[in-house]
Amino acid sequence: MVLKSIVANKLVRQVSLLLSGTMLVQLINFGFMPLVLRIYGPAEFGELGTFNALLLILFPLAALCLPMAVVQGRNRTQSRHIASLAWLVALGFSSLLFVLLLLFKQPLLVLLSVENIGNLVFLLPLAMLFAARLQIAQQILIKQQQFKVLAKADVLQALLVNLSRLLFGLWQSISAVLITIAAFGYMLHAILLQLFSGRAEPSWQPVSLIRHLGSRRYWLGLRRTLRKFRAFPLFQTPQALLNAAAQSAPVLILAALYGSTAAGFYTLAKTVLMLPAILLGRAVGDVFYPHFTKAYQQGKPLAGILVKATLGLAAVGLIPFSVFIVAGPWLFDWVFGAQWQQSGDYARWMAVWLYFAFVNTPSVKAVMVLQVQHWAIALNVLTLSLRLALLWFVGSHTGDPIKAIAAFAMVGVMHSAIFTLMALYFSKARQPC
Repeated sequence: MVLKSIVANKLVRQVSLLLSGTMLVQLINFGFMPLVLRIYGPAEFGELGTFNALLLILFPLAALCLPMAVVQGRNRTQSRHIASLAWLVALGFSSLLFVLLLLFKQPLLVLLSVENIGNLVFLLPLAMLFAARLQIAQQILIKQQQFKVLAKADVLQALLVNLSRLLFGLWQSISAVLITIAAFGYMLHAILLQLFSGRAEPSWQPVSLIRHLGSRRYWLGLRRTLRKFRAFPLFQTPQALLNAAAQSAPVLILAALYGSTAAGFYTLAKTVLMLPAILLGRAVGDVFYPHFTKAYQQGKPLAGILVKATLGLAAVGLIPFSVFIVAGPWLFDWVFGAQWQQSGDYARWMAVWLYFAFVNTPSVKAVMVLQVQHWAIALNVLTLSLRLALLWFVGSHTGDPIKAIAAFAMVGVMHSAIFTLMALYFSKARQPC
């Protein structure tokens, strides 16, 4: 009877659907990884990691986190207005970045210590635009609860991207191949979502937006929508930028201090450790977000929902992350080859940090719904400053990248623990009027 009730629960079915798709994606990624990493070395993987680190920092600016507000739209028109705003912002920022790179490419590369990626940096504006379009499409489908479409597109995109890495790598095993495939992977993902959803061109895409250029009523609607959801560009974007900096800083600092090989070891360790986080954290987070939003809008108690989701992730993630803490170097040597053993040493420390970040997933979503992003920003500023200072200080004074990562990871643990407590406090204290 209890089992029947669980299976019949809509939330459980939605999580299971996304989870099955995400599981297939990660099985595909992990299945191809030993083959791909025997074609590309740590240096090539490090340059890909550097490119992705820069792109991760640009993601929040791509659409000023407005796609995340689509789920909170109270009707179809409001959600469309949010999506239109996000697309306009993405077009503007991508164009601005392209112009800046045309004018100041070399000084910017030197300033960021990423000269090794050269002209491939011009793929950043394209990838930024593709990623914004992907985010908008995903949030619209989440709003419509079309989780089957999301799962199908995720699986096919992962298969095509990994096949491209493998086949093109047999032709030329250089970082340019990895970076180009990564950039256009976002465009492929967005196209697949539109194909599987079976919809005509959405109203937020360029052709439809041009039709409304002369409509004063339309632009007034966009203005009202932006005012209502201003917390996302004003507060969520800085918070996301700080989170992105925390994620990207180790790659960029390791590349600057020790070269692209050290960055490659870190990139692989994080890629592998993110498998359980992506496998479960994203599926639970994508379903938890609209569920928590609906409960908030209906005035239901929120703390219990957040506690259950957090404790569930804590229990589920304990075993997979513990495996890396205990046997990281041996696992990396056995699965990826002897040249990647040092990556397992990185993974031991990173597993502790990423476990707490994984458990923190529902709290990140809850903070957006409760609109207390300003408190999250303050916490992120404090902890990020401490993390970056320790990473640079330990790395430059000890000459040991593993010790630097260990210091960085421990502050990350502290950050996630405080963030979870903060989200729980506001879940109890704030209810909608």
